[in-house]
Amino acid sequence: MAAALAEVGATFADVARLTVYFVEWSPEKMGEFVEGVQRAEKKLGVSIQAPLTGIGVAFLAEPDLLVEVEATAVLD
Repeated sequence: MAAALAEVGATFADVARLTVYFVEWSPEKMGEFVEGVQRAEKKLGVSIQAPLTGIGVAFLAEPDLLVEVEATAVLD
C-alpha cells in the first residue's frame, strides 16, 4: 500500500478510507488484526488515521489470499 501511494505522490496522510476484506472473519481474530496494523505502522513509521471498515468474506479472488486491503486517497 505504501508503495502504491508513493507511486502517485501520496502518503498515508492522504488516505480518507480503508476497507479490509477478511476471509472467514470472526471477532476472535480482531486482536491479531490490530497487532498486524500496529506492526505495519511501526515498520513504515506512519499512523493510520483513516476510517477503517472490516468486512468478512467467504473467499477472495486468489485462493491463497486471506486479507485484501482497499484504500481511497484524496489528492489536490
